[in-house]
Amino acid sequence: MSDPVCDVQGQAHSSLYRGAAECLADASQWCSSLLFLLSAQVLGLAATEMALLTMDPPWSTIFRGESVTLRCRGSQPSGQQPTTWYHNDKILARTDTDTYRITNARQKQTGRYKCQSPGSVSSNPITLIVSYDWLILQVPSHAVFEGELLCMQCRGWEPGSMTSVQYFRDGADITTRYASDKQLCIPRAETHQSGRYRCTGQMNSFLSVIKRESQELHVCIRELFSSPVLRVASSAETLEGSPLNLSCVTHLSPHSPHTILWYLFYRNGTVLQGPKTSSKYHVPMVGLADAGSYFCEVRAENSSIWKQSAQVPIAVRRVPISGVSLDVQPHEGQVMEGQRLVLSCSVAAGTGSISFSWHREGSAEVLGKGTRYEILSAQRDDDGQYYCVASNGDVPAQSPRLQVTVVGVSSLFYCHIRAPLLLAALGSLLSGLVAVHILTAGSKDPKGVKQ
Repeated sequence: MSDPVCDVQGQAHSSLYRGAAECLADASQWCSSLLFLLSAQVLGLAATEMALLTMDPPWSTIFRGESVTLRCRGSQPSGQQPTTWYHNDKILARTDTDTYRITNARQKQTGRYKCQSPGSVSSNPITLIVSYDWLILQVPSHAVFEGELLCMQCRGWEPGSMTSVQYFRDGADITTRYASDKQLCIPRAETHQSGRYRCTGQMNSFLSVIKRESQELHVCIRELFSSPVLRVASSAETLEGSPLNLSCVTHLSPHSPHTILWYLFYRNGTVLQGPKTSSKYHVPMVGLADAGSYFCEVRAENSSIWKQSAQVPIAVRRVPISGVSLDVQPHEGQVMEGQRLVLSCSVAAGTGSISFSWHREGSAEVLGKGTRYEILSAQRDDDGQYYCVASNGDVPAQSPRLQVTVVGVSSLFYCHIRAPLLLAALGSLLSGLVAVHILTAGSKDPKGVKQ
């Protein structure tokens, strides 16, 4: 949007308040033009540009009787349709050319001028002052942007009748710093050099020399583009392996829509990208090395103006460890005394260098490091609940507890050695009892048999 203060150009100090009001109208006019452009896009109409109004000579103040030419530049060549000219928001004329000539200017021609060329919306306003004073300060009628050359000149009603010219800004004498014989020029204007300018000079009047003073005019150095802001298009936390999207946001002055801007992106003072016309920077997968202090820089083509954003610290965190699990051989953690026991630890998620440590419930001792923990010859005192801890430098994560049971040889003896012997002895005993029974039964006399 236009700066209301900066739209007060070519206004005398006595009419600064009226000029400020006109500026607000200029801002409203720009909004209307912008809404027209947006409506055209929504309705699918051809894109329309704002016409550019300039003046030759380029001064906002002239003496009565002098002449000036207005030129209206639009998106289409003139001649196809008439160019419309406005004076104080009323139609002044329609011409087949893109110029309008004011000759032998009079005070009634003081005011605000605009134009509308074929295929364009209404132009920027230009204020013209036709002065009847002895001395005038001539400042540019067009917008002056930061970084550009700003020139102004002090003129007397009669050519060559003025000497000892002095220039002032906000009451301070700036003659020796910027002025030459004919003009005051600031080679690279900056926004803080906006202010109220006036000039004084010694003028010959009959037999005496009189010091004359011009009207005080407000000169505004417009901001070409706003100070950029670096925005991070991601969550508050940047995780390793996730994308990083940065954008360098600035706003180009609507009074200079064709200016080309170049963008650069930095990390810790080192250029990462640019200069490019793209205001975006993308990292598909960030690593810890991408952490640092970021900022962006914007430069205007064909201008000495460049601006940097504030620095934005970006920290990159590793993906936290999760899904820690254990595997054991033999299965279910039951091992015979003297056999080998192998425990393995793994994670489902987590980035970076992951370290593993092994622990047993009830003991502060670290049993081992690495993804595997091996007991070559399990003993009864190796019984217990085992777990592993995984860490990538962030918050460590633990696995579930796994019960390891070591079965001793003495316990297995009855199952694997003594039990078969007992069964064999029992079998022998039963066989003997059967034999005794048979022999006993055979030794008795059969009933009914006489001897």
